[in-house]
Amino acid sequence: MNNIQIDGKEFQVFISEEQIQKRVKEMALKVEKKYKDKNPVFIVILNGAFVFAADFFKTYNSPCEIEFVKLISYIEKESSGEVINCIGITEELVKNRQVIILEDIIESGLTMEYFIDYLNHFTPKSIEIISLLFKPDCLRKDLNLNCFGFSIDSGFVVGYGLDYNKQGRNLNNIYQIVNP
Repeated sequence: MNNIQIDGKEFQVFISEEQIQKRVKEMALKVEKKYKDKNPVFIVILNGAFVFAADFFKTYNSPCEIEFVKLISYIEKESSGEVINCIGITEELVKNRQVIILEDIIESGLTMEYFIDYLNHFTPKSIEIISLLFKPDCLRKDLNLNCFGFSIDSGFVVGYGLDYNKQGRNLNNIYQIVNP
C-alpha cells in the first residue's frame, strides 16, 4: 500500500488521481452545459481549491471570468470556528452576476455560510457552490450545495490541494489519515 507520512502522521490513498480526474471532468462538463453562453464569474477559494480549479478549467471551455479569494478557518486539522477573509471581492465583480464558488471541501459549512453572506451584500443574480469533497456528517449549516465530486466520511484528508500543516497540497491522490 502507498502510505505516506506528513508531519508525523500516516496517511493512505483514499481517492486515486484517476478517480479525481474523471469526476472533475464530469463536473466541469455538467456546469458548462448549464452556464454555456452565460459568462459566469467563478470564485476559487484559496489555497485548497487551486488544484481542483486548474483541472476543472482544463475541461470548462465556455466564456467565464475567474477570480480568487483566500478564506482561512483551519489551524492544523481543526476548524478555528472563525473565518478570516484575506483577499476581498468587489461589488463590481458580482453585482447582477451568476457566481459559482469552487471549493475544495465542505465540512461544517461555516466558512461557506460566511462567504455567501459576504457575497450577498453585493446582490449577485445567483450563487452556486461546487465542491470537490463533501462531508455530510460534519455539516452544521444549511447550504445549497449544487454539485460535489465525492461524498466522504469525517476522516481527515490531504492531497490534491488539501494540506496538513501546510504540507501535501502537491500530492496527486487524496489521502486519508490512518490513525488520527
